Amino acid sequence: MQAQPKYPPYLSDATLIYQGKVRDTYALEDYPDLLLMVATDRISTHDVVHRSTVPQKGQFLTAMTVYWSQFVFPDIPTHIVAYGKKIYDYLPRDQAYPDDLHLRAIVVQRVEMMPFELIFRARMAGSLWNKFYSQGKSNPYGLVLPSGLHLMDRLEPPVFTPTEKSETDDPVNADFIRDQDSRYDGAIELAQWAYDEGRSHAAVYGIEIIDAKFEVGFDQNGNPILADEWMTGDCSRFVRSEDIFVGTEPPWMDKELFRQDAMRQWIRGGVAKGTPLVFPDEVIAGGMGAYRKVFEVLSGFTFEEFQQSQFC
Repeated sequence: MQAQPKYPPYLSDATLIYQGKVRDTYALEDYPDLLLMVATDRISTHDVVHRSTVPQKGQFLTAMTVYWSQFVFPDIPTHIVAYGKKIYDYLPRDQAYPDDLHLRAIVVQRVEMMPFELIFRARMAGSLWNKFYSQGKSNPYGLVLPSGLHLMDRLEPPVFTPTEKSETDDPVNADFIRDQDSRYDGAIELAQWAYDEGRSHAAVYGIEIIDAKFEVGFDQNGNPILADEWMTGDCSRFVRSEDIFVGTEPPWMDKELFRQDAMRQWIRGGVAKGTPLVFPDEVIAGGMGAYRKVFEVLSGFTFEEFQQSQFC
């Protein structure tokens, strides 16, 4: 079934079957069990897709996703079938494609997706802090947390704070998820395995992955596999370990830069909350720099070196 696009699709001559806030997913005519997933340069915060785009953001997201799965945890199953110029083996050859398609698109398995996003947090930050704990409100995840915690306090072991996979990403009690399907325990364990591997890898390079969101699907045999993206600047928070001080907002190296500027414009800029925004040039540049810096520190490659060696 063809989807009705909300935003200009990245490919005009392909069958769009799903459009998320950032990614467009297309059918592959000759491979009914596979899909083409394209990471665009759209930027979303607070469930709003903004007017600004971030140049090369989709390329950064794809490079980071491929790096984790191919270099850090190759034993963890994912939905990736092909990336780089190998994607053209699965595309119709009588069509023209954007020059950078192979830098931002991957061919993936069709999977049965869990209707939940699996989020793990290693420090008190983000919505757990802003919406619940710092406000003295009960959290909706079923967590029992000690009193007296502060912003950026360590949560050991990391806590599990799932949300619905929806336009509003509403919080869900962790026990509720486990009760829905006997397969979900294995899916949660898989995502936590990836988070633990990612945190260990990042720690070697002086970076903490403060939290991370995972999506998990089930293959044709019912086995859980990672899907969508994992531990990129769009779905995780990164901070240099040396910049973390309990009680203080750190200098983020991820989409949090855009979240904070969105709130600044909505609260102090006289713009109604939820209005799609144009970000200042310095915010766009700062976000691009953060995505690049995290990738290059964690991978040991320059961004261009990695693209040349893995995608071209």
